[in-house]
Amino acid sequence: MKPVAGNQFHETLLHIDFAWWALREDEYHTYLHSMLCENHQKEFDYVGDRERNLIDWVNPQTGEVFSIDSVEYVVRSHCSTQEGYIPEGMAMVDSVFRSLLAHGNQPLSINELASLIGRVGQESTILRMLGGRKVYKGLRPV
Repeated sequence: MKPVAGNQFHETLLHIDFAWWALREDEYHTYLHSMLCENHQKEFDYVGDRERNLIDWVNPQTGEVFSIDSVEYVVRSHCSTQEGYIPEGMAMVDSVFRSLLAHGNQPLSINELASLIGRVGQESTILRMLGGRKVYKGLRPV
């Protein structure tokens, strides 16, 4: 992907493509479990093949209702609000994923994401990494 002149390319919107994760469901649930805060890690003692507990989640911006795993709900509604949810030095891809998940997977611009993950000035790096053909953790341009 060739950058556009100026900062226009920084307005590229990214989101988590859950269809990509649908092909990797067990990996997704393991990944989600790793995002639980210390208290919830004890509550959700992860067993790889446990039955998923789905709950309805309402997108506060659109009112659209989605069924999500209870672990995902806890990560979105509680763990993502805890200090250290995105620790300093975390890999960029993981930081972007956590930011998008915390924001209900509402598409965010490269500029917004850079600000959220503490990488202002690295917008072109984020775009190169996540705007190309290879998909990392389901992160794609909208």
